[in-house]
Amino acid sequence: MILTAIWCAVLVPAGLGVVQLLFRRIGGGLRGAIALIGTALTLALVVWLWARQGGAVTPCGMSPDMLAPFFRVDGVGLLLAALFGTIWLLVVFYSLGYMRGHEHQDDYYGFLLLILGAMMGFCFSWNVIALYIFWELAGVCTWRLVAHRRSDLEVATANRTLLITFSGSVLMLVGFAILFVEGGSFDAAALAGHAVSPWAAALILVGMVTKSASLPLYIWLPDAHTAAPSPVSALLSGIVAKIGLIAYLRIFVQSHVLLPVWWTWLVGGLGVCGALVAAGIALRENDIKRILGFSTVSQLGYIFLGFAIASGLGTLAGIVYLVAHALAKSGLFLAMGLVEHSTGRRDLRELGGLMRGMPVTAAAVGLLMLSIIGIPPLLGFFGKFYVVVAVARVSLILAVGAVVAAVLTLLYMLRLYRVFIGEARDGVVGHESWVMTTPVVVLAVLTTGLGFCFPVFVRLVERGLGL
Repeated sequence: MILTAIWCAVLVPAGLGVVQLLFRRIGGGLRGAIALIGTALTLALVVWLWARQGGAVTPCGMSPDMLAPFFRVDGVGLLLAALFGTIWLLVVFYSLGYMRGHEHQDDYYGFLLLILGAMMGFCFSWNVIALYIFWELAGVCTWRLVAHRRSDLEVATANRTLLITFSGSVLMLVGFAILFVEGGSFDAAALAGHAVSPWAAALILVGMVTKSASLPLYIWLPDAHTAAPSPVSALLSGIVAKIGLIAYLRIFVQSHVLLPVWWTWLVGGLGVCGALVAAGIALRENDIKRILGFSTVSQLGYIFLGFAIASGLGTLAGIVYLVAHALAKSGLFLAMGLVEHSTGRRDLRELGGLMRGMPVTAAAVGLLMLSIIGIPPLLGFFGKFYVVVAVARVSLILAVGAVVAAVLTLLYMLRLYRVFIGEARDGVVGHESWVMTTPVVVLAVLTTGLGFCFPVFVRLVERGLGL
């Protein structure tokens, strides 16, 4: 029954996505309704799994034996699947307004559902071959969604995105092969206590860093945001860019493998440097989507830093901030998409005073930004605070770097909020649409609510990690 529910969570959205791609004459409104229903069914399956399993770990086998167990239900996987399903549902609802009148809606909703199926499979995969399959499926769908509008520049950007991320994943696959030769299993849980060779660890890390747009292989993500529709950007930064982090958590943290003694310094150093460099670039950008894109690179460095420590507190902090960032950054991209949709502009220098026409959006954006900055009692504060505390126990240098990155985050977020305050620009008037504003408000409420209910939420995460 558990295995059936997992496969349904994967195949229901994927199957409906294939239907959208095959039957091109379905009306745009019906396509949106199918996508909304498919996403809601997927989320319902995840909720049922959570109610059925609680925090228990259940391996789900598959033949041949070398591929067993293909899936494993655990508290972290359930949390991530529920988080991603919730954000996906809100993004699809937002798309009903954003995509109205746009061309190629068959491809848009079809690939949106396909990538949802891939992400559901990824959340429950502990087998590295399964991880790789869903990883590549998500990559191909991302490529098509980034090039949705079909202009030469957007197609070129999508091709570059695919080339960079695929190159990293090929190197990761070589690392998986070495890992299998050394450990004799593709099941991450079966590798507990196994000493991973530096070559295998480094090759796998390259793939993870590439997919999660971390230093030095982050260059594809800001360009992809510029090309993609805003709902795709919300999923790209909020969810898809987390794939490398989830793989790192599964393979290098939860599996309890033995890594080289310098590993924490390498990954932690990359995380801090990425957070600082990307935050500095965000301070100089004027395109509101590129600012958020570089912000994502910076914040992903924070999560890598928590996971690099690999202590109970570090892992807990990384997961808490992963959830906080997914909620807040998805909401910010949707909000900036509404700004672009209503004004036709993305240049920060051409925007201002939009709070008059968009008061609800401005208030929600304020809460989402405060979470990313790390202001209590919002959820982002607890994630960043615990990351800094966990890192300080290992290295004061890395902890100071994390604090400086947080200050830079405050500066560029205040600069970005200028779109809502100050003098209005001539001829630039914003307006709200309830279809597009509601998801932003819901994400702001979730971010705030989880912060106020943090003791309950953190116990849920601790149970999932077995702490």
